[in-house]
Amino acid sequence: MPRPERLHAARHALVVLALLGVAVARAEPAPYRYQAPIAIDAAAPFVQVALPVAAYGRVEQDDLRDLRIVDARGERVPFAFLPPLATVQLNEQVREAKLYPLPARPAAGGVWPSPVDVVVEGDRISVRRRGGEKTLAAAPRESGGWLIDSGETKRGDPPPKSLRLRWSGPAEFSVAYRIEISSDLRQWRPGGSGQVMALQSPSGTLAQPVVGLSDSPGRFVRLVWSESAAAPTLTGASVLVAERQRVAIDSTRELTIAPSAEPAGTAPADPATKRALHFDLGGVLPLVDVDLRFDDGTHVAPVRLQGRARADQPWREVGSGVFYRLERGGDVGASPAIALPAAVRYLRLVPDERAASLDGVAARLVVHASLASIVFAAQGEPPFRLLAGSRDAPAGALPVSAVVPQLDSERARFGHATLGAFTVDEVAERAVEKASRQARLRPWLLWAVLVVGVAGLGALVWRLARAGPAKGPAPSPPA
Repeated sequence: MPRPERLHAARHALVVLALLGVAVARAEPAPYRYQAPIAIDAAAPFVQVALPVAAYGRVEQDDLRDLRIVDARGERVPFAFLPPLATVQLNEQVREAKLYPLPARPAAGGVWPSPVDVVVEGDRISVRRRGGEKTLAAAPRESGGWLIDSGETKRGDPPPKSLRLRWSGPAEFSVAYRIEISSDLRQWRPGGSGQVMALQSPSGTLAQPVVGLSDSPGRFVRLVWSESAAAPTLTGASVLVAERQRVAIDSTRELTIAPSAEPAGTAPADPATKRALHFDLGGVLPLVDVDLRFDDGTHVAPVRLQGRARADQPWREVGSGVFYRLERGGDVGASPAIALPAAVRYLRLVPDERAASLDGVAARLVVHASLASIVFAAQGEPPFRLLAGSRDAPAGALPVSAVVPQLDSERARFGHATLGAFTVDEVAERAVEKASRQARLRPWLLWAVLVVGVAGLGALVWRLARAGPAKGPAPSPPA
């Protein structure tokens, strides 16, 4: 073969090998392994569906990219994620409260003397400390409690939601309290009870500084310690006010979850596994807050909250706090929920090293999750299905403006549908298994192609080298 033809053959072989390598490296998009029927309860041109936890548990991509809606013929139906238009919006405001130490505890059956004088001038209430102004540092150590003035409010102002205490010490303590509520320092009513706590641990401080208030609190709160000697030295308190701005239409959903066994062998085991409570939320959910509720009895549980999206991932710290339930006769006090803005599927509550192990029989986890809703155009041939479970599918949802051109006016006329139980598409399941096997073999096939290609090119180069330089045409014989 002449030298130019040999070079052309070598270049052609390179192109063929490159195309073969690309074909080996490229994988087809994974099919959708799960499908669920969509039952339309109220028909309309645009139909809204609230996604259940089961949908979050079937997706392969945490941002819900691999959701699709198809009709009876398998044709795609346009859909979009619906923004929460009228969710309850809470505008949290914080202001400082005034603290007055209570005098010595009265005898049994006695009445607490007030540490302040109240002056009423029309609709205005002025409060002055008896005996002149004193600093909090001058408060008697064994006073027994505090009178907390949350501040004057006007008609229509939102009521206080909770108090957050601050203290200077000690570093560790645990003390129960009860509170009473009053608007005028004369008429008092019970306001519940609770626990304030601070514990030092290798992972940091576990603290419970929040005093929850009832739905109709008054201006004044009388906080009485169960044991004055164990109480912290307060340095201040903040009043948290939550202002409701809108009426709820799309709100967070409350889910109650029982403890489950932590999967064995999915991640490196650690000593906390035996003492912790493990919860499977059913899918990677966008959480708002969590609460550990006990059925009966008195329980105090200082915990660290750990989460992960998959069972084979290591645990990561997502929060900490103290859950409790206190019984005093007929009075029951419970801890407020702990805010937890995280997206996880698995939660683990690890008790402090010095606390008791958590009782999985008497406890249950209550979470508030902001689950999504979708809206689709009811076009095509019903019935409709929701597909899920493709690890590399591109985003299937359109912008909501592309599906519903006039969202604000059309939203009130939306139809409604519910999602049925998910089933496994056996054909897609077999295709996924085949794709998984091919994915495991693909690197070896690619290496084989590269080795064969290098060997073939080496052979071509060796043959070219042996052939030597190209010879010119033979000289013509003399005439």
